[in-house]
Amino acid sequence: MRSIFTILILSIFWSFLFVCAGVFSGMITITASPDWLLHPLAALYRHLKLSIVPFGALFILYFYLINRIRSELGKENPVLSRLTFYDRLLNTNISMFFGVGVIWTAIGMETALMSALDGTGASTDMTAQGVLENLVNGGLLLALSTTVFGGACGYMLRLLKIVFIGRNWDRIILKEADANG
Repeated sequence: MRSIFTILILSIFWSFLFVCAGVFSGMITITASPDWLLHPLAALYRHLKLSIVPFGALFILYFYLINRIRSELGKENPVLSRLTFYDRLLNTNISMFFGVGVIWTAIGMETALMSALDGTGASTDMTAQGVLENLVNGGLLLALSTTVFGGACGYMLRLLKIVFIGRNWDRIILKEADANG
């Protein structure tokens, strides 16, 4: 765990150093949108809309399952069947992040297409510009945002699972293999 922490700190340090070098050399220009910095929850809602509800529930379940596995691993004699049950639940929970992203992508695309083709958006003309405007305002951004958010969370939570329970989990599995072998 100590080496992972050291690697993380060093990579953050070097990334910061390279970004600073790029900014000072003029190769990188940083512009911050104060809107999302001042109101991060409003920006999150603007991009994810009601997909926040299933994503939020999955986050709560994820940290609950991580806590259950860690508490089971902390016991003197952990029960392997409980550990594997919670691990399967945790893996399913992580996979559901991808699933929610895909489902809300479909919802956003359907809403965008209905808005563009029905002419219910802000621009009711059927020109290419009007259709594109209706697509973007009608849900295309929601579709893209939920896809990216679901995928990024899925991969990030897989990594965090390894960081939170990896080494202790390996000790239990290897101890069981030695006892049976």
